[in-house]
Amino acid sequence: MGRKPVIERHISKEDLYQLYKKGNNSRVKERLLAIIQLYEGKNVYEIANILKRSERTIEHWLSRWNKKGYEGLIPQNTGGKVPKISSEEWDEIIKELEGKGMTIKDVVKYVKDTRGVELSYKRVWKVLRVDKKVKYGKPYIRNNKRPKDAENFLKKGLIQF
Repeated sequence: MGRKPVIERHISKEDLYQLYKKGNNSRVKERLLAIIQLYEGKNVYEIANILKRSERTIEHWLSRWNKKGYEGLIPQNTGGKVPKISSEEWDEIIKELEGKGMTIKDVVKYVKDTRGVELSYKRVWKVLRVDKKVKYGKPYIRNNKRPKDAENFLKKGLIQF
């Protein structure tokens, strides 16, 4: 048997049951269930076996309960890392590059030169192709010797045969 944990009783046991019954978030309900078990006098080892969680997890939930009460049991997801370039700015970049026939490497260099943000090839590819659905384009090399009305010459040549 492990030692009995110290738990601060912020609310009564009946109020704790009411919070558990009214709860919608399954993660919070699981944590409340652990606190209810602690209120009933069970130790961390027993609760970990009942909930199929590690003892360290139960201790962490207990620590957060003791510091903040119910608010400490609510998951604190921040949503991840803030992007270096916002979605609106990517839309502007796409408008600026439209019709220029640039490769992904060219876009990486363009973003670094104009925005001062260094991004990887993979990240730029993912934003352009997956997130923004920019179509593939092949940057053809233009022949400088080609006349401006080459289509007319081609049509005249086909008709003469």
